[in-house]
Amino acid sequence: MRRYLIALATLLLPVVALAASPTQYRFQGVDRIVVFADVHGAYPQLISILRETGVIDAAEHWQGGKTHLVSLGDLLDRGPESRKALDLLMRLEGEATAAGGAVHVLLGNHEVMNMAGDLRYVSAPDYATFAGPEDDALRETTWQAVTAKDPAAVRADFDAAFPSGYFAHAKAFAPDGTYGRWLFDKPYLIVINDTAFVHAGLPPFVASLGLEATNENLHSQLQNYLSTWQATSKELNLAKPIGFQERPEALAAMGAQPQSDAIAKLQDGELFTPTGPTWYRGQALCYPDTETQNLDSALAKLGVKRVIEGHTPQPAGRVLSRFDGRVLLLDTGMLASVYQGVASALVFENGQWSVAYADQPGRRSQPELPVRAVGSRPKGLDDDALERFLQEAEIAEVEKLDAGITKPQRVTLRKDGLEVRAVVKQLSVSFETDGRPPKTFDSDRWEYELAAYKLDRMIGLNMVPVTVERVVNKRRGVLQFWIENAITLRKMLDDKMQPDGWCPTYPQYNLMNVFDLLIHNTDRTQQNALFTKDWTLILIDHTRAFETDLKPPTLLYQNPVEIPPSLAQRLAALDRTKLDAVLGPYLHPKQIEAILKRRDGLLNGSGLPAVQPKAATR
Repeated sequence: MRRYLIALATLLLPVVALAASPTQYRFQGVDRIVVFADVHGAYPQLISILRETGVIDAAEHWQGGKTHLVSLGDLLDRGPESRKALDLLMRLEGEATAAGGAVHVLLGNHEVMNMAGDLRYVSAPDYATFAGPEDDALRETTWQAVTAKDPAAVRADFDAAFPSGYFAHAKAFAPDGTYGRWLFDKPYLIVINDTAFVHAGLPPFVASLGLEATNENLHSQLQNYLSTWQATSKELNLAKPIGFQERPEALAAMGAQPQSDAIAKLQDGELFTPTGPTWYRGQALCYPDTETQNLDSALAKLGVKRVIEGHTPQPAGRVLSRFDGRVLLLDTGMLASVYQGVASALVFENGQWSVAYADQPGRRSQPELPVRAVGSRPKGLDDDALERFLQEAEIAEVEKLDAGITKPQRVTLRKDGLEVRAVVKQLSVSFETDGRPPKTFDSDRWEYELAAYKLDRMIGLNMVPVTVERVVNKRRGVLQFWIENAITLRKMLDDKMQPDGWCPTYPQYNLMNVFDLLIHNTDRTQQNALFTKDWTLILIDHTRAFETDLKPPTLLYQNPVEIPPSLAQRLAALDRTKLDAVLGPYLHPKQIEAILKRRDGLLNGSGLPAVQPKAATR
């Protein structure tokens, strides 16, 4: 190991000499900004949005004057013309500077991937742009090295593994290559005026380090990784390229465990994982109440009002605004062949932000609010539209479900070529027993499913699937949207599954607890806490909620409960008039009064359960 480290230290020098971090990440007094995201080789679409925003002329030269043009990263991969996009931005960078403007090319995960040798998403047309005599010569040199170490190597297998253009592409993105040298020093995060710009998002990593330290740390991580891999390749005399993801395992198989451990540790850093700003999706995908405090901390650390992010394609192909305008999501799926989206840009001028879409020339729009959509469903069917669908669609099939005392049924509904499944619940036990008035309202009632859904929407929690009242087979009840491909918490634990979604589970469990305390849910089990395929927590089965007991029920996830400030504000806004209007048809007045009392207890701490010493779930 000591010999390996000495050799590594010696081999670091060539790459270190190339590193020259930019000195400026913050720009003030900029009157006009144009921002685009995630080109992914969609060169014609990039040209169209740059022309629409007045950045380039008909000959594709700079005409933006003092405009600051920002690329949020991911110029590369998936599409056919990544190289042309790079060449354009390299040229515009000089032209803009000469005109008093600026081009800021931020590094996205795909730029980093290409420099680090993670080429999973390089398209065949992209490789083809690097084919030619240089690639042929590099290919032959590599093949000779391979056969020298392994005379039994098969040329056809070699050529299939490394398509035409592969070796020239790798050379171009090496630290001393045409594109690698240009990209190496590009920033990961910048601030212009009162706005931050980043490829994916602002993780706690950014909230901790701030602007300059984030960039410097990530530059160091990339430098260390490239240097370490260069040293490893030379020391072990590796004949042919090894893919980024296979490197730790491949090195271990060679008996080079110290080198394997070193590479694995570097690949687990913020630069290559969702804990860093080139991969983080917290602000784009997670429940706002689990993310607001981190976002607020990051914005405060950076000294800005908002952040503009790419990386996460928006399903409707529109620029979205989250967190009361503090997050603008700009990836509208410019590569239409993959994402079915459209080229877009955010434009700052005359002191205002607006959106330009390439397919709407001459028009400017405002970022849109995301629609509520708990669980995946046919495209374009948000929760409001899904409510109408469940109420109006034809019930084509009915099947019994062997689960629960409420005797639910699953139905298939069809309308206008769309098909959706839902659960029917019709059990509604009377409030009264033997003619005596209820004391705690501890009855099984389908009405509580509807009340839980409507209250969830009132407080903006968005964890309960769409639920509507409907008559099925001449009986009143509810239809609740069936979340396809969901798994229960029980299955996750039984199968020892490790959630690997973009959003951590613990904060989601906390939101579940807050909701169960608010509605006094006595029936939260591992069977009715669901996870979607991307590990988003969904809450179902509330037919035994809304008792009037003010003592906290036993919680499924027995950890200290925290009320996120953003949720606390919305809870505080609840009042009797609003609750009566929305929940009055489904709950007794005493139940509504109990909701408000429990709300008060949550906000002042008196209604929180005692701290439990042990968590019930992972």
